[in-house]
Amino acid sequence: MIHSKEEVEAFAKQGIIIIKRGDKEYPKRLENLYQPPEVLYCKGNINLLLRPAVSIVGTRDCTRYGVDVTKKFARSFADSGLVVISGLADGIDAAAHMGAQPANTIAVLGNGVNCYYPPSNRKLQDDIAREGLLVSEYLPNDRGHKFYFPQRNRIVAALSQALLITEADLKSGTMITKDFALDLGIDVFSVPGPVTSFASRGTNNLIKTAACSIATEPADVLQAFGVTQKNDDKPNTIVQISFEEKQILDILGRDEVHIDELVEKIKMPIRKLATLLTQMEMSALIEKLPGNIFRVCG
Repeated sequence: MIHSKEEVEAFAKQGIIIIKRGDKEYPKRLENLYQPPEVLYCKGNINLLLRPAVSIVGTRDCTRYGVDVTKKFARSFADSGLVVISGLADGIDAAAHMGAQPANTIAVLGNGVNCYYPPSNRKLQDDIAREGLLVSEYLPNDRGHKFYFPQRNRIVAALSQALLITEADLKSGTMITKDFALDLGIDVFSVPGPVTSFASRGTNNLIKTAACSIATEPADVLQAFGVTQKNDDKPNTIVQISFEEKQILDILGRDEVHIDELVEKIKMPIRKLATLLTQMEMSALIEKLPGNIFRVCG
């Protein structure tokens, strides 16, 4: 979609930012999609697109358990510095946005950013537009169509580095989002629920069939895509670690490991490894013991 200068100026007066594919602001993760959106219409803080993010999705017909769990996980992710992404639907989506607080969330819409769907989330959408970020590939005044929502789900998945399903039935739009994430190589996590609950049949089945990883606490998600929570007197922050640093942490586990064993397992020149270990020490990720032995901090 190509807009004239006058159209762009009119959108800007409405607080709408247009990001075209190829612009420096365009999220690189969207390029991994088979059909990346050519244009994004945004309202709010587009800098949120630059931060590490986790998507949380689930059923509209959720239970109190699902709402509580979703808000707990979303709040923890936001407190750790992550952006929480969801689709602003009723149920789990809305709980994810509310748990993270509007300033820490991105809502990907299946309609234009000037339209409200569902109407029950009007205030929440306005709060996110003011403090967080609304994103849509559809024209601002497009009221949406049924087939828009599965398309929206591919963006929800692709913008994140991990996908968490907190409550879902066996067949739902949530499973479409899950399929997009798996196709993109994004880690998928599922929260177990009561075996008597229809709203947990999908999440429990994903765990049962090993289609995803189980998440019983936020740390399960944070650790798996390279984010480490630091505990000190300051609010929790995140440390984004490299693939090589994650390899070292995985080797160390809960053990104390000599540098020679690390060299053998990670297949890295000892001089480069020593430099990397020193950097990890300074970041308080690992601790060096006498005799060139290392272990994970904490």
